Amino acid sequence: MRHFFILFLALTLHSSEHNESNEAERFSKAQKVLLTNTAMAGAIAIWGYTQWDYGTEKLHSGSEGWFGKETSNGGSDKLGHFYTNYLMTRILGPIFHDWGYSHEEAALYSALSSAFQSIVIMEVGDATSPEHGFSNEDFIADLLGSIAGYYWYRYPSIAKKIDFRIEYLPDFNNLQSDFTTDYEHMKHLLAVKASGFEALEHTWAQYFELHLGYYTRNFDHNSVYPIEDRERYMYAGIGVNLSHLLRPSMGKYSSIFNYFQVPYTYISYDEEWE
Repeated sequence: MRHFFILFLALTLHSSEHNESNEAERFSKAQKVLLTNTAMAGAIAIWGYTQWDYGTEKLHSGSEGWFGKETSNGGSDKLGHFYTNYLMTRILGPIFHDWGYSHEEAALYSALSSAFQSIVIMEVGDATSPEHGFSNEDFIADLLGSIAGYYWYRYPSIAKKIDFRIEYLPDFNNLQSDFTTDYEHMKHLLAVKASGFEALEHTWAQYFELHLGYYTRNFDHNSVYPIEDRERYMYAGIGVNLSHLLRPSMGKYSSIFNYFQVPYTYISYDEEWE
């Protein structure tokens, strides 16, 4: 929930900037970036103090592990950190570009903004929270996500070929109050799109893509699952490139499928990681 809170703030500020364009003209592009980051950091700090107990403990840290069975989420939470920072960088990049920065500058400042909000504000805040603490693994995942977002936005030829996505299929009979940490029903994946390759972009293969993903089950940290019952899966699959398929009817809005994987639009081979 905490990292999606940042994304919500970014999108809200972007919407407000468009709705109040006359007011926005009073600020330079640098001032807009500074004000955006200041507002987001302030909102996170206030929310953290009131909702996440920031400031109630001395600075502390601890190792959470990566993908082991003994961890609370089997690494799905670390992929969540990576994905969120990747996505935030990809969201902020076009916003900063619209404000007048060059494509290269927008890529850099969006990545720095993502890293600042997630690492400097949120992870340091976590270090003063009794529930969390500073996590080296979260720090690395956040940083790598921002770096990936930078390169994917900076070099469109990469994004044309490869996506990072999240899939979420909740249990509608037992909906979670915080869906953003419902890792039991999530998958994270990399998709290689045939439409991004010159040799395939005008063939029947252009509507298909290859998937490589990871997910965990029975790692719900709110319940007591024996380690032997916890399951980690790698999978490979072939899917339909919905962004490319639906672009004629949806236009630019079809790009949402570059970030979100629709369930049941692919076939896969799943192998449990023992």
